[in-house]
Amino acid sequence: MDEKTICVTQKVIGDTLYIIESAISSTAKETAYDKIKRMILNAPANLVIKKAS
Repeated sequence: MDEKTICVTQKVIGDTLYIIESAISSTAKETAYDKIKRMILNAPANLVIKKAS
């Protein structure tokens, strides 16, 4: 089974309390940075495929 570390952070901005939950997988094959970079770089190709359909 995949082991995950769960982190909970609370942040107050103005009068609003934001609760942020994040999970870190021990079996992940890429970092969040790498995943977002890949998604941004592949976005134009995804738009072309959707438009053609």
